[in-house]
Amino acid sequence: MQAVIFTEAGSGFGLGHLSRCSGLKDYLENIGFIVNIYYRGDYVLPNYTHLEWIDDDYSKIDEILSGNKLVIVDSYYADSKLCHYISSKAKVCVFFDDFNRIQYPKDSIILNGALYASRFYNDIKNEVFAGIEYYILRKEFRRQEQKIINKDIGRILIALGGNDYTNNTQAVLEIMEKECPYAMIDVVLGKIYKPISYNFNTSIHRNLSSRVLKNMMLDCDLAISGGGVTMVEIQSTCTPSIAIQIAPNQAYQLRVWQKEGLRIATNIYQIRSLLKTLRKFKNRKKLSSHLAKIEIGTKVEEFINILVSRYND
Repeated sequence: MQAVIFTEAGSGFGLGHLSRCSGLKDYLENIGFIVNIYYRGDYVLPNYTHLEWIDDDYSKIDEILSGNKLVIVDSYYADSKLCHYISSKAKVCVFFDDFNRIQYPKDSIILNGALYASRFYNDIKNEVFAGIEYYILRKEFRRQEQKIINKDIGRILIALGGNDYTNNTQAVLEIMEKECPYAMIDVVLGKIYKPISYNFNTSIHRNLSSRVLKNMMLDCDLAISGGGVTMVEIQSTCTPSIAIQIAPNQAYQLRVWQKEGLRIATNIYQIRSLLKTLRKFKNRKKLSSHLAKIEIGTKVEEFINILVSRYND
């Protein structure tokens, strides 16, 4: 069985796409697929193949698509014409989607693992798998481990995502060092960041494995994240947190997570007031208990089994 994934990974775009495509690759390989990921963008990723696959010249992808493969596409930039062409060449075709972006080929499958995502697809004829239960976590985050909620905030995690052009990390760190002067602070930097100034109780981390990052989430009493992949991974560990809207495309998902109790800051300066509510042990305990009831990724294996069934038909 063979599968091809087309996605992107570059400065300012695609890191969330790459994360979920890597997670899907892991699922597929576990059941016997040979999977190749092709990505466009300026990142150097030694385990995947760089290819500017969005191009008017489809000859770049013709050979890749030959052989009745399962094909997955995860992109904000692939237009309808290209999506229809890829689908016509695939044995089974899946499109990751976030907001019903375009009219996808009618025989293709749509996958949207966002919270309450099913509301986007009331009037379409595609086979759709939508909702947080279809969110593809990296394998280290799939098993729920016990989260201990301590009475006081003694450790804080700051992880704002892969690209921090505006140095939001520095601004958040300064707030945390002032508001929680006795807490130990772990700052996780992404691929793009600016120099950080910090005090003795702060540790800076880069290039962490998924397992080490998850351990930090489990160990901290409070996390501050952006509104992308890291935010959902933090929620999967039931860690009380504040999420900051870093990019405009995060706004909708942050609003629906806010309905589940997540504290949301639309700007850095709202963190102080949100922090006041989470200083209270009972509020952090309540939020953690509620997060434990959200079924993140619980139906992904069911989805994978359906893909295998479609592939083998």
